[in-house]
Amino acid sequence: MLLLVCLGLPWACPAAEVAANAVTWMHADFPPLRIVDGPYAGQGPSDMIHGLMRCEMPDLDHHVLTANLSRTMNWMQKGEKVLAVGIIPNPERDACMQYSIPCVLVPPACLVVRADDAGNAQGGRVALREFVARKVLGVAVDRSYGPEVDTVLRTAPDQPRIVAHTGSNLLGSLLDMLLRGRVDGVLAYPFEATYVARMKGRERDIALVPLKEALVPVVGRIAAPRTAWGSDMIVRVNAVLQRHRGTQEYRQAFERWLPAGAVEDYRAMYDEFLLAK
Repeated sequence: MLLLVCLGLPWACPAAEVAANAVTWMHADFPPLRIVDGPYAGQGPSDMIHGLMRCEMPDLDHHVLTANLSRTMNWMQKGEKVLAVGIIPNPERDACMQYSIPCVLVPPACLVVRADDAGNAQGGRVALREFVARKVLGVAVDRSYGPEVDTVLRTAPDQPRIVAHTGSNLLGSLLDMLLRGRVDGVLAYPFEATYVARMKGRERDIALVPLKEALVPVVGRIAAPRTAWGSDMIVRVNAVLQRHRGTQEYRQAFERWLPAGAVEDYRAMYDEFLLAK
């Protein structure tokens, strides 16, 4: 019930307005995890988590900043009082970030192709390294797609065939490039690809192909800088997550963006996710 009250009534946390301590939440424009604009603005899982944290920690003055991962990394390296939701640990980030227990569960990354090009991959998985050897792949700069896929992207000998796109609305721009024939495939998470294509009215024009290198769901965490302040915040954040991750309201924030046929499998994955540390 607390979660619904906090999300529906942001003014229900008056203490935050006069708090002396400030924390900035760095959110990427990554629908539907974080939805910045449009008819579903503020209704993504990351938006839900931020709203929950604000209400559970009213002694802090919470600010929200839309920023790409490069900027978030920069602020973390400087030791600023910032937190970021849904960060996937990797060696580069580990150098300046510390993490909460898991807070986000995302189905494995997939390859998005034009619907007309999906015939050869139907019923099977595509090896990403083989795809890059023959085709042009679009990816979002600084995005992590899980350790196995990230390793392929870093070590593939055909780097010129990997187009790293920068700017805002990354997946929307990458899908435009795909549909215009500028790239042959795009890496994305299934629920974000479906959401963005649906918002563009082009859902029937794409197909999602599973990858041989992406067999397990991706787990995101809340990141804080490697400072004493960051350590204290991780303790507080973990306590909130422990109380709420298993609630129906928390889980529904993710399930609502999945295709109906994927919900049952997701729930099974989520039960295992709750055991992760």
